[in-house]
Amino acid sequence: MSAAGSAGAGGFGAAGSASVGSAGAAGAPGFGGASGSTGAALGGALFSEVGSLAAADSPEQLVYAASYSTLLAREVSGRIDVVDLATGQSTARMPTSQFVDMSLSPDGRYLYASDYGGENIGYSTPFSPSYVHRLDLADRSWAVKAAYIAGNIQVTSSDQFVLGTLDQWITFTLSSWGVGLDVTQLNSLYAGVYSGDFRFDPRTQRLIHGNAGLSSQEIQAFEIVDQQIEVREGSGTYGSASGYGPSVALATDGSVFYYGALSVDAQDVTHNLRVFPEAIRAAFADIAFGQNAYYDAHTGSGISNLGFYGSVYGLNPSGGDFWVYDAGAERLRHLAPRTSTSGADAGAP
Repeated sequence: MSAAGSAGAGGFGAAGSASVGSAGAAGAPGFGGASGSTGAALGGALFSEVGSLAAADSPEQLVYAASYSTLLAREVSGRIDVVDLATGQSTARMPTSQFVDMSLSPDGRYLYASDYGGENIGYSTPFSPSYVHRLDLADRSWAVKAAYIAGNIQVTSSDQFVLGTLDQWITFTLSSWGVGLDVTQLNSLYAGVYSGDFRFDPRTQRLIHGNAGLSSQEIQAFEIVDQQIEVREGSGTYGSASGYGPSVALATDGSVFYYGALSVDAQDVTHNLRVFPEAIRAAFADIAFGQNAYYDAHTGSGISNLGFYGSVYGLNPSGGDFWVYDAGAERLRHLAPRTSTSGADAGAP
């Protein structure tokens, strides 16, 4: 097992604001009207840039652990970069096979990452060993344990998590970190859902899956009850979610689940709320983010844009600021709600 890299191994530049060339903003679509913003200012009508970092790689996923001033980037090259936002220093964690997902515990202290060893296609058996890595953000220490199959992951508590297989029809496994060399399997469910991804809300104990790769696009809900994964309502075959997906996102307050451009009630996924002009990548309770534009989550109307294209977001789960990857400028940008001249928050989520 490779150890975490030394400080600076991730190659990030120093923290802080930075000037931006035209490459990041060129051609970015925007909204006019009352907001008065067409992306000329980074962040648009509601947000402003408060810092940025030079990207060391091309992140496929960002997790913002705001309580520990840490940004975590799962890179296309395979590693996870851990950035101390107070200093701008980074370390790198390398997988045994490949990191495919990561998730932050509800208390914000632990990051779990799935190191996927693959599956024998059509058999749902391991091709190579999988592992789960855990980072304790309080002291920046890593640990790792073997798992049967570690595909997508969602953390349910500080020491429990759900793993999903990745090969065709999905099996969910509820596991705990435990005390041995392997994670402890508590329960599993052949879910009857195909490929795709899922999100978990610790407030309601609901797990919501959106499929991918089938002609019928479907959303299916589950609930964890007494350490059992139980099936709940679903959109149905060629049902209410047909034509949407395959990306998934859950609002930070757990109120809305996004499946591509479709939003549904996270407490009843058969209840469609609205359709947005584009797939939603991440969302606060009141604001939903697309690739460049952001929208009123309650009406679907466009508010403004970021001034650049950014499809990879890391939102503060308990605040209004966030990080986003600007591929055009190869920077990670930290945006926060704009403040009025009087000092009051303007449009904070």
